Amino acid sequence: MTAQALKVLLIEDTAEFAELVHKWLSPKGDIAFILSWSDSLMQGLNSLAEGNVDVILLDLGLPDSNGYETFTTVRTYAPAVPVIVLSGGDSESLALRMVQEGAQDYIIKSTCNAEMLSKALRYASVRQGGQAAAVAAEAPSDRAKVIGVIGSKGGVGVTTVACNLAVELRLQTSQTALLADLNLDAGLVGFLMNAESDYSLIDAISNFHRLDRSVWGSIVAHTAGDVDVVRSPGAFGEGDLDAEKLRFVLTLIRAFYRWILLDLGQLTHFSRSLLDRVDDVVLVTTTSVPALYEAKRVIGALRKAGFEGDRLRLIVNQLGNTQDFRGSELDHIFGIPVFAKLSGAAQQLHEACVQGKLPAENTDFREQIANVARKIAGLPSIDSKPKNVVSQLLSFTGKFLKTEPGNPA
Repeated sequence: MTAQALKVLLIEDTAEFAELVHKWLSPKGDIAFILSWSDSLMQGLNSLAEGNVDVILLDLGLPDSNGYETFTTVRTYAPAVPVIVLSGGDSESLALRMVQEGAQDYIIKSTCNAEMLSKALRYASVRQGGQAAAVAAEAPSDRAKVIGVIGSKGGVGVTTVACNLAVELRLQTSQTALLADLNLDAGLVGFLMNAESDYSLIDAISNFHRLDRSVWGSIVAHTAGDVDVVRSPGAFGEGDLDAEKLRFVLTLIRAFYRWILLDLGQLTHFSRSLLDRVDDVVLVTTTSVPALYEAKRVIGALRKAGFEGDRLRLIVNQLGNTQDFRGSELDHIFGIPVFAKLSGAAQQLHEACVQGKLPAENTDFREQIANVARKIAGLPSIDSKPKNVVSQLLSFTGKFLKTEPGNPA
């Protein structure tokens, strides 16, 4: 008879104890323990993100986390996986508190043996079964689709596209949307979206060990367009954020939304480190020679990162007096089809910016972005809105006067 397999993740920084656990859990009897070992909290979270973990053995004292926060972080990012706390003799009271907070059990390391550990792992797996089913039932069936918006260079309108696209995805699909400003030194998303908040990505990362819906809701700004916005620090010279923790924040909040738009600015070492949390990339460029050159380079880098076919969407933003190209010419230049072309709308964007809001829904620019959003969401495109009655009447009158007898045709 095939032995039952139980996949165990040991998060423990002492190699000697890890070797001992491996010896204790050697395959025997009617159950086979499959052990994987992480020596830090971050490494353990990476293993959890890959899935296929049945039980966690957790030491509370790790190089990058200690005590209560170690447990709460693991519970936040893996609520359905049972946790057995590994305790030193001097931290038994803390271990008991962890059990009260939701840990399945605790084991004092100095008195542990093979039989005790095997029994604790089996019982934890059985006891957690009902709780795991309840967590799965409460979890949304659809996790957010994460779209990174990147500019081929500065000044191509990447933030404008990101803001309007987030609003239109929310409007066209009637599904929840988040816009995160990861263009660290700029902070323009908050300005264009008129999003007021005392908090930013720094606060999200600082609270990453306890980032449930309630804490997250206090960090984001809620805009008039019904899109949540998390601001960039927007402070020059602060340097990059902790990209590793930010990656786990992005993993967690996927359960809170249907669409997540990331304004990544340009492709940098920081934005590149987040691409494994991104489903699709929208690359924005103009047709100026420098922008075309940089766009081609970025496309090459994104392809190396695995963004091919429908995962990479090219938007050509016709700004100013830049050269216009036919779609076939651009396809040839970039080696990928152009997903959308946005006609120039400099005056509309300028007026909206002066008024501190996005262009109105009935403007040409918003109508174009609406169709981009619908295309991304797999919805049929919408035709341009018909001219209003007055403009139709004027057009008809003009044609009538031209053809009236006595007037030149």
